[in-house]
Amino acid sequence: MNKHWVMCLAALVGLSACQRSTQLAVRAVAESGDEEVARQQEIIRLLPFDRDSLFTALAALATESEPEPPEYLVALRDSVSAARQLWTDSEAAWNDMRSEMQTLSEQMNEMNRASREYANAYRRFDELDRQIGRLERAKDNFFDTFTGLQDAYRTSADSFNAVLEAWGDRAFERYGEIVDSIIEVRGEEMEDTTDAGGWAYFTVPRGTWWVYTRTTLVFEELYWNYAYESEGGVDTLVLRASNAEVRPVF
Repeated sequence: MNKHWVMCLAALVGLSACQRSTQLAVRAVAESGDEEVARQQEIIRLLPFDRDSLFTALAALATESEPEPPEYLVALRDSVSAARQLWTDSEAAWNDMRSEMQTLSEQMNEMNRASREYANAYRRFDELDRQIGRLERAKDNFFDTFTGLQDAYRTSADSFNAVLEAWGDRAFERYGEIVDSIIEVRGEEMEDTTDAGGWAYFTVPRGTWWVYTRTTLVFEELYWNYAYESEGGVDTLVLRASNAEVRPVF
């Protein structure tokens, strides 16, 4: 058989396979002010099934309902969140004041001590010096309140999570078995880890897939289970907070 013809045939087969698949680039980003920052080392998975539908179906078949977090735990979580905000705000204000004092001190070293400019700067420095002690005490008190509430919350949350995990072990016992059966028919799931730019890359066979990942914040998680239709060619998808489902975590 002509070698050149064989090489052309192989190239055509490869091209046909590419056309049947989508070269998909998925980027994971976090918002920081008005900018988007790459989420590095994020594991992105493409699944040949809808995991949410599977979990919902199994939960509906469970003999017990999914445990709900008690009201006191939700209220305690909200108290921790509010206390944390007070502490971080006061710490930021304290740091800003220290920075201003440092800048003033450096500027005053270059001034004529007999000048009006120096007198105004000195008055401002003295005013800040009187305030910073009060602000530091407030910051420390807010921190003590936050850590006390956090310790109490963590103890209660651990107890609830143990109950929830035990229920999940019973309700979703067949999850792995069902997934194995789906993969036998639809093919393996795919996985990639985002690079320094937040990108992960996949060659996706035609059909419906679900792009799955999650990232945990303080008291909630951003969750993606995005239905994606692979139609061939080249495509991109950006996962950001605005297209995530926000789920509470305890």
